[in-house]
Amino acid sequence: MRRPPYDSSDGADETSTAPLAPAEPPARQPVAHAADPAEPVLQVLPLGTGLVLIGLGLGLAFVGLRLRRG
Repeated sequence: MRRPPYDSSDGADETSTAPLAPAEPPARQPVAHAADPAEPVLQVLPLGTGLVLIGLGLGLAFVGLRLRRG
């Protein structure tokens, strides 16, 4: 639906003080999932998982250094 062009010949001010109508939330449409995707999908791990893996890696490194010294 198209609006007619703005006609400023009626002498109305360009700025309007009328409140804007609340915008409708976008309609959610179902996403079609392919049985065999063409490209592999990268699944991102949560931040906590990465921190745990870094902690385990550092702990394992320090255990390895400790075993090497002793």
